[in-house]
Amino acid sequence: MHSIPASAARIPQLERLNATPGTRVVFYDPTGSEYKLPTYPWKWAPKHLKTRRQLAALGLRPGGQAPVAQILWRKGGRVAYLYDVTRALPKRKPTGKQLAALDKALRARRTKRSAS
Repeated sequence: MHSIPASAARIPQLERLNATPGTRVVFYDPTGSEYKLPTYPWKWAPKHLKTRRQLAALGLRPGGQAPVAQILWRKGGRVAYLYDVTRALPKRKPTGKQLAALDKALRARRTKRSAS
């Protein structure tokens, strides 16, 4: 189902908390048995997993790979999919024609249109 070995995706601090009687870490499912994808609480994902925005900040893109894990927060109402950095590809560079088309579209957007 997912490419991350369950043993590598476990977080020792959260494992200890879950092992404590009477406590349960919400949205911690490193095996993916409950949420279909390995799931981590906010700010607890392994370092090699990044969101699309985090990949973009590194100059990378998912490159066609499916999400390998997710972060859930706000009572499960919000989700952020995570991608493996080792399988990410560099961002593509736009061609000259693409840049020209974008420039033309942005210029048209800025131009004041006459009232009809």
